[in-house]
Amino acid sequence: MRRLLALSSLILMGCGGSDGTGTVGPADGGAETGPGPGPAIPDPDGGPEGGGPTADAGDGGTRDDRIDPIEVGRSWTYNVQVLGIYPLCTNGVHTSAVLQKAGLDGKTAFDVQSFCPSVGVVKYAVEGDRVFVHFGGAWVLSLDAPVAENHTWTDGLLNYKWEKKGTVTVTAGTFSDCWQATTVASYTSYIQLCRGVGPVKWHYEDGFGNGYEAILVSKNF
Repeated sequence: MRRLLALSSLILMGCGGSDGTGTVGPADGGAETGPGPGPAIPDPDGGPEGGGPTADAGDGGTRDDRIDPIEVGRSWTYNVQVLGIYPLCTNGVHTSAVLQKAGLDGKTAFDVQSFCPSVGVVKYAVEGDRVFVHFGGAWVLSLDAPVAENHTWTDGLLNYKWEKKGTVTVTAGTFSDCWQATTVASYTSYIQLCRGVGPVKWHYEDGFGNGYEAILVSKNF
């Protein structure tokens, strides 16, 4: 949250962006104004097509292996680099945190503080591996299930597809069962997520060289 903007406006749990939002985050085109893949940021019951057994944060029981395991109290810290001109984000180390949850328009909404300071809080809902972002007064699909090679979906504005990444190494460590939610466009925007971890890398560009890249440096669960 999951994760901000949409990948075309990447909405990340951190920043936002559909090209990278989203998400979560940051989940979210240009200035975080749209939905899109995002962490990203879930409902404890796992929902349909969930990524296997789940558990509440702090429940020490079953492993939570959802693609974007958003729960209250969890946080992700990223090293953020602004690309070109992107005033919503700031260079440096910033944290995206899940602050609280409450019912909203038929779903459980998680308030996720973006890692882009000017984005503020983004609301996410999680149903298994599906992640929704509340945008324009309605729930918009950010990440879809099943998480499988070449599976595609739309947020109503842009199209996205899953690409298998296998094992991914970032500053926070080496993680397995990782996938990339890629914006289907002429420019490069994506979010890399690993099961049980969530977003480990956000890369968003608006087609003119502006955007941000955020790499996971630590998480608190």
